[in-house]
Amino acid sequence: MPDFRTSNPIAIILAAGCSSRMGATKPLVEIEGIPMLLHAANCFQEAGISEIIVVTGFDADKVGKLAGSHGMRPIFNNDYRKGMFTSICAGLRASSSICDAAFILPVDIPFVLPSTVVELKNTIMDRPIVIPRYGKTSGHPPIIHRALFSLVENWDGENGLRGFFDYRKADIEYLEVDDANILLDIDTKADLKELLLERARSRS
Repeated sequence: MPDFRTSNPIAIILAAGCSSRMGATKPLVEIEGIPMLLHAANCFQEAGISEIIVVTGFDADKVGKLAGSHGMRPIFNNDYRKGMFTSICAGLRASSSICDAAFILPVDIPFVLPSTVVELKNTIMDRPIVIPRYGKTSGHPPIIHRALFSLVENWDGENGLRGFFDYRKADIEYLEVDDANILLDIDTKADLKELLLERARSRS
């Protein structure tokens, strides 16, 4: 049986979108004084993931500068207007040859717990894809073994990464985690307002 255990995973943060529903560049939007990109990166940094690739597109200069100043490696996706899947492929192509797996995280899911990242890293073993679930609902970040990188990059793009996962169901293991943040998607200003109110209530 193949062994997909990983000792050197990387993280790919997808930060290229136009953020049209937010009305501002999402990676730069501050949550409690900290840009969303840095919140998203924290779960990986705290989990000991040393290489973080930030895929940029819209407002690339500002997003790339922020990423670079905090030890992340920005790479520009020329095709970012064609959708998120192109950014996933750009990130995989930019991965170092010594990495053996990659986490994929959209920047607008910024509060995944570091413990979830560690659980996912420790779970990938018998199958090359592990996807976290909370309450039986799949979330982010999945971790994908390098053995599948080229297959992802050559996928026809139909339904994006979700379409690829549907096609490769036999390669997936699901991991139930005690982390509702894997489902927390901040798409709009209303989402952000609700998040801030919830965080304020939790501290009161």
